[in-house]
Amino acid sequence: MKKLYVLYRLLPAAVFGVMVFGPFAANLFYSNTELLDNRPLKEKPVRFDRHFSKDYEAYYNDTFAGRKKLVSKYIKLQQKLKIDTGQYFYGDKGWMFYDSVKVNNGNTMVDYYGEVRFDDDELKAMADGINKAADFYEARGAKYMIIVAPNKEGIYSEYMPERMQKARSSDKSRADMAIEYLKQHTKAVFVHLKDPILEAKNRFPQRLYFKKDTHWNNIGAYVGIEAIARALNNMGYSVPEKALTSAMIKESGLQNVDMHPDELEMNYQIGYLSDVETDCAQEKGEKYVFVCQNKGRANGKKLMVLGDSFAGALMPFLNKAFQQTVNAPAGNKKLSFYEDLMARYQPDVVADELIERYFSRYVNYERIFSGHYDD
Repeated sequence: MKKLYVLYRLLPAAVFGVMVFGPFAANLFYSNTELLDNRPLKEKPVRFDRHFSKDYEAYYNDTFAGRKKLVSKYIKLQQKLKIDTGQYFYGDKGWMFYDSVKVNNGNTMVDYYGEVRFDDDELKAMADGINKAADFYEARGAKYMIIVAPNKEGIYSEYMPERMQKARSSDKSRADMAIEYLKQHTKAVFVHLKDPILEAKNRFPQRLYFKKDTHWNNIGAYVGIEAIARALNNMGYSVPEKALTSAMIKESGLQNVDMHPDELEMNYQIGYLSDVETDCAQEKGEKYVFVCQNKGRANGKKLMVLGDSFAGALMPFLNKAFQQTVNAPAGNKKLSFYEDLMARYQPDVVADELIERYFSRYVNYERIFSGHYDD
């Protein structure tokens, strides 16, 4: 009887110990290092110094056994209750959208609501800056084009939260209006992909953007390629054009998505110049510059794309059409950066690619291509 009494008294402590120290003990043999919340996890401290306790606590919080399941369940609970995460918010039927202004990464919601426009001074500054950029590239033997990828919010607006749909005043964004002006007041060739994407969305049963990611998939990217190829041919370059058909679209497998790391979504393979091989490599000493050489048929020309993350899905197609392609990051404010790229690669055509939410960057182009940011 006494033994039963002792066990009865010790049982709560034992359960508490398992709950508290169980994950710690499991950590000796197991560490969850997957990036479910889309950030680097803390590494185990190796130095036993005055920071050890704090560092180990951070490591333990990031890697305790079972963390993956807990984070996954938390994300699913957010989705079920439609709780905004700070960077993303939930729409209808499980769709997720990017609230970019909260992380200082453009402003998708200003574009979506359609109330705010660039004023006359901003439009003039954009036109002056884009013309300076066009002159800069032309003086170095290259033509200049601007490719604008549409925000997901404007393409799949029917899945936005109902309160936001009701508050929307126009389906024309400030970038839409600015491009109409800039086409008439600049030397650049504009390729605005909003209308082609919307048309293709109604033509194909597959999604063109990921449901739980801000980016387009390979179908959406190829629709962009169709419009880009037409523009390049009109500029005098020989780029094979092939209209997208259902027969060209093949499932390529599931892949991770940014907004919900615990889920996978289908991506697709598009049959475009499938027989052409390319040799691509990261440029030595340059973290974000990639150069591709075409091993098959090509137009003998060099293309340089200054792009954001949306350019990543465009490049595999463009690599097959040009003798050489260079993909470098957009958004640099130093003229010397562009001078170095042009001297090193000597492209025949330069394409700025940017997502619609970044369009306000062109207000700074007059200063950039006047060299004011190099001071």
